[in-house]
Amino acid sequence: MLLTALQLQSCLSQNLSALALPWEVEVFDRIDSTSSELMRQAKLRALAPKVLVSLEQTHGRGRGGKAWFSNQNDSLTFSIGLPLKPLSWLGLSLCVGIDLAHSLDPDQGLDLKLKWPNDVWVYKADRFHKLAGILIETINPNPDSPFSTSQARYCVIGVGVNFNTPDLQTHSLQISPMGLSDLGSGLSRQELITQMVSKLTTTLKLFEREGFLGFKTKFDQLDCLKGREIHLSDGTTGQCLGVNHQGELLVLQNGDIRTIVSMDVSVRPRNPLQ
Repeated sequence: MLLTALQLQSCLSQNLSALALPWEVEVFDRIDSTSSELMRQAKLRALAPKVLVSLEQTHGRGRGGKAWFSNQNDSLTFSIGLPLKPLSWLGLSLCVGIDLAHSLDPDQGLDLKLKWPNDVWVYKADRFHKLAGILIETINPNPDSPFSTSQARYCVIGVGVNFNTPDLQTHSLQISPMGLSDLGSGLSRQELITQMVSKLTTTLKLFEREGFLGFKTKFDQLDCLKGREIHLSDGTTGQCLGVNHQGELLVLQNGDIRTIVSMDVSVRPRNPLQ
C-alpha cells in the first residue's frame, strides 16, 4: 500500500532523525521535477541539506534533457540537495550509482550493475534493462559573486527508480525499463530513500576529501561495460577498458586508448542483448 505524501514525509523524517541525520524532508503529491524544485529553492538561498520527494512528476528530466516518465504507481522520484565543495566533480555520478545499487539491493542478491555514467541496469531474460537513473546538477548559491572553483556549489542529485515496469512503448528504446518489483524485491519507498540518504551522507563527505579514487574498486565490481564492445554517440566504436582513477571512461579504439568524460558522449553496448 502506497503512503500518502504526508505519511511518507512523517515516516522519512522519523527514520532520518533516528539515524541522527540532519536532513530536511519535503514530500509532494505532484510536481514538475524534484530536481527543478530544489534548484529553484537554492536560487532563493534555501541551502540546507534537503530530501525532496514527489509521488508523481510531470516533467521529470534525465541526462541530456531526456524525459523521465513517472507516476506514483510505477516510479519513485526524489532529489537530494546540499552544498558541496569537492577537489574535483569527476566521478560523482559513479559514487552515487554505487550507493543507489547497494540501496536497491541491500543483500546483493539481484546482481545489479552500473552503466557509466549514471544508470543502474539489471540483466534479465537474456538482455539488460534499466532499473534506475541519476541526474546531477549544481548551482552557484551566490550568483552575485564571481564563481571560483574554491567555492562550494549547491549540488542536486536526482534519482528515478522503476518500482514497477512502466507501461511504455518500449520498441523504440534500446534499453527497456524494468521494475524493482519484477525482481522479487519487497523494498519500500521509505526504506530505499532512508538507505540512500544514509549512505550518501558518508559518501559525499569522503568524495569531498578524496574524489573518486577511493570508490574505484567498488565501481569496477559493478561495471557492466568493462570488456564489452561499445558504441559511442559520436558514431565510433571500441572496447571498454573500464574507468580510470578519476572516473573517466577508457575506450580502446584502433590501438589507442581514448579517455571519455561524462559530458562528451552517451554510451551503449554495441549489442544490448548481451
